[in-house]
Amino acid sequence: MEKKHITAHIECGSDGWYSVYHNEDLPFGFFGEGKTVKEAKEDFLATFEGFRKDHLEETGENVEAEFEFVYDASAFLQYYKGLLTLAGLARMTGINKAQLSQYVCGRRHPSPKTQERIKQSVQQFAQELSRAMA
Repeated sequence: MEKKHITAHIECGSDGWYSVYHNEDLPFGFFGEGKTVKEAKEDFLATFEGFRKDHLEETGENVEAEFEFVYDASAFLQYYKGLLTLAGLARMTGINKAQLSQYVCGRRHPSPKTQERIKQSVQQFAQELSRAMA
């Protein structure tokens, strides 16, 4: 079996815990969770490895995968809250600070349109930063 490219989604719950899941068609299901993004990623990868080994022993089929981790808006805002201020994000995105705070705390989740607005604003900022350092 060829190595699969899998998008792993990172979410932050209202309890502050992170979870990582995928939507790919694999012969086994798995996810990860943790108090931090790092713990959730490590749990996700360790769980995959355990199921991969079990599947190999049972079937002889080796499932190989590489993972791309992507954040939902709440997880991104929570993870980077120490680097990006809500006031700065509000200026960058045009979304009011109180609303962004609700997303960071997990009390509300942004609509797909708002998630896209946050994503586009952050990507534009990142592009501007990369040009400034050239």
